[in-house]
Amino acid sequence: MINGALKSKNALRTVFFLPNVIGGLLLGFIWQFIFVKGFAAVGSATHIPFFELPWLGDANTAFWAIVIVFAWQQSGYLMVIYIAALQGVDHSVIEASRIDGASRWMTLRKIVLPLIAPAFTICLFLSMSHAFKIYDLNYSLTGGGPFNSTLSVAMNIYTEAFTNNHYGIGSAKALVFFVVVALVTLAQVMLTKRREVES
Repeated sequence: MINGALKSKNALRTVFFLPNVIGGLLLGFIWQFIFVKGFAAVGSATHIPFFELPWLGDANTAFWAIVIVFAWQQSGYLMVIYIAALQGVDHSVIEASRIDGASRWMTLRKIVLPLIAPAFTICLFLSMSHAFKIYDLNYSLTGGGPFNSTLSVAMNIYTEAFTNNHYGIGSAKALVFFVVVALVTLAQVMLTKRREVES
């Protein structure tokens, strides 16, 4: 839809990228209204179980509410990277595979995906690092609740240092957090780099 020869692809790209432009705090408050008021209104009118869930009032659903909003916010930025990678794929290779009798699924799995593997490495790295550092969206959507079930590490460090005035513990947590994030992201980059091929 966003990489094909559709006349509406520019409009679709704008729609997909728009959530990334909105700040995390504002986005959290918007989705808080959607989860609390909007879903409740739809649920009472249609009685669909999905909309009747206590999205921000239960530990399990509150976590998935943050996941949904975070994925929605980040998808536009990652879309730009994937579009650039897809446009860099040599179409003569795809045409040659179709002449040789490869199906669309085989062309995607054996040619397109290996050639855009560098973009996958970058997107996975960005997604993981942003997920580790999430603060503003979490703060405005749930505030770490209910009962600290959605309290992110970044929010815990901030609370420890600037709310509880335990600067030493907050600094120690921040240092450990930095080391863990660095190790996880480096391991992820090394593993995904092995799956890349030369274009």
